[in-house]
Amino acid sequence: MMAYSTGTLAEGCFGKVYREKYNDTWAAVKKVPQQLINRKDLERECEVYKKAKHPNIVKLLGNINLKDGKWIIPMEFIFGEDLETAIFKSVKSKIQMTPTNRGKIIVGMCEGLLHLHSRDIVHQDLKPDNIMVEHNTNRAVIIDLGLAKFFRRGLNSAADMGNEAYSAPEVLQRLSQRDQRSDVWAMGKIIAELCARIRLHTPSVCPAKIREVMRDQPYCQAVCRMVESNPTLRASIVGVIGDMRRAAGGVGHLTPPPTQIRNRSASPGRRGASPFNKEWRADSPMNKQGSPLRREHTPRPDTKLVHRNPRQPRSLSPQRNQPLVPAAGGGGGALNLSKDMMKMSLYQEAARDLPCQLPATGRVMVRRFEEKNGEVEMWAQKEVVMRDGKIIKYNDVTFNSS
Repeated sequence: MMAYSTGTLAEGCFGKVYREKYNDTWAAVKKVPQQLINRKDLERECEVYKKAKHPNIVKLLGNINLKDGKWIIPMEFIFGEDLETAIFKSVKSKIQMTPTNRGKIIVGMCEGLLHLHSRDIVHQDLKPDNIMVEHNTNRAVIIDLGLAKFFRRGLNSAADMGNEAYSAPEVLQRLSQRDQRSDVWAMGKIIAELCARIRLHTPSVCPAKIREVMRDQPYCQAVCRMVESNPTLRASIVGVIGDMRRAAGGVGHLTPPPTQIRNRSASPGRRGASPFNKEWRADSPMNKQGSPLRREHTPRPDTKLVHRNPRQPRSLSPQRNQPLVPAAGGGGGALNLSKDMMKMSLYQEAARDLPCQLPATGRVMVRRFEEKNGEVEMWAQKEVVMRDGKIIKYNDVTFNSS
């Protein structure tokens, strides 16, 4: 068994972290001078840890106490190293960065961020230093939630703070406060650096740069969507988690609980069965709010439209082998008509229940949810992304815990 001596693990603006014994187990004990943090911020940090219980999020081991003029915060001790060491200090690293190990780390980080965002929590300070990788298991753990805040309906529970090296363009330009979308941008940059094993200059990070450094790596396209400069077109962590899981080959994927999950992508004529309290937003720098989702795991990834045979659209062809119209001259007219009808049905389904017309370019998202006994019992989310008058992305997801 490996021996771990006590000592200082880290030092930051708000105190030091020590490795100590706590209730017969090793703990990373954070000690913050009383004058450096007010009670309101301390209570918010405690609430964040209580709501963020997940294998890929560091755990709070016990109550926060005041001792000798310092707040004592006992955290889970991760027997491993931070991602900063694993990426940029390979000589010191004990992690073999094989494709399998890298995939587990990437999926773990994304699962942790997905859980935070599903609890309306914005980390604000994602960077390789704040992600630990456990030796032997390669479990990725997001740490240091001291700056994390609750962000819902455009309201903050904390001031905007964080490392500029992993700040999204809209944050650096002071056009927007930090929210879930800036967390996704930071995670995208971290994944790109992990795959390319190079430090990326923050102002240069964009989809074109990602394609240059990641080339044909399986995570490339998802990361490109995560670092979109325009936050209204940037993917959410819900929108890329499936791609990450597939790229990693399923490693690190947490098994969802046995709840009823329906994922509908471009299926005309199907609607949610229950009336919800409606909430909507058309994403823009002037209209931002957090996610009401309170679910630990995301539904399975959306089905790509190109995978469906356009000659047999599900809602338009009741008999699998029967053409829509008689074939003439080789059937080209029937195929084109089928495609056009499918596009029309898709557009009608995408626009269904939206409180506004679809824009020529931009993203519209509708979320509905129903709470029972303080927990979200049911939620539905529809996302439509338009570009130059065309639908380039359409997600329709419903979750029911009953």
